[in-house]
Amino acid sequence: MMATACGKMVAVATVDTEMLRRASVFSALSADQLATLAEAASVTEHPPDDLLTEEGVLGHRFHLILEGKASVVRGGEEIETLGPGEPVGEVGLLGGGPSTADVRCVEPTRCLTLRREDFWEALERQPSIALRILEVVCRRLERELRPTPQANLPPDRAQG
Repeated sequence: MMATACGKMVAVATVDTEMLRRASVFSALSADQLATLAEAASVTEHPPDDLLTEEGVLGHRFHLILEGKASVVRGGEEIETLGPGEPVGEVGLLGGGPSTADVRCVEPTRCLTLRREDFWEALERQPSIALRILEVVCRRLERELRPTPQANLPPDRAQG
């Protein structure tokens, strides 16, 4: 059986925008900015075995799991299971890069789904969203690239 990658779209119900804030990339957004993104999104329904992302394939959707569960498989190995409030596809949304893992629904799953094109349109209408996201992404990169407090010191000072 062939799994689809987009699910069935349904009418957008009222979504708790604070769930969007749980996705670290949106954590610095104001309530109004979160509402703008929620309005640009659709609620999608995915049956078991539906792929939300496919490892190595260019992504173009962000999913926030509202109900259900999805398995994350990287390099053929299951690494975790995601549930309500957890994000899928930030890489594809922000940069359109290849997905870092397969994410497959293991039960009926509802997601708030934001297509990359709709995301960029929202950013054009409200550029301050992009600035807040950039701030979060920069902090994340700094944490990952500077693992110790001494990492930014010259080598002769870092050892002493």
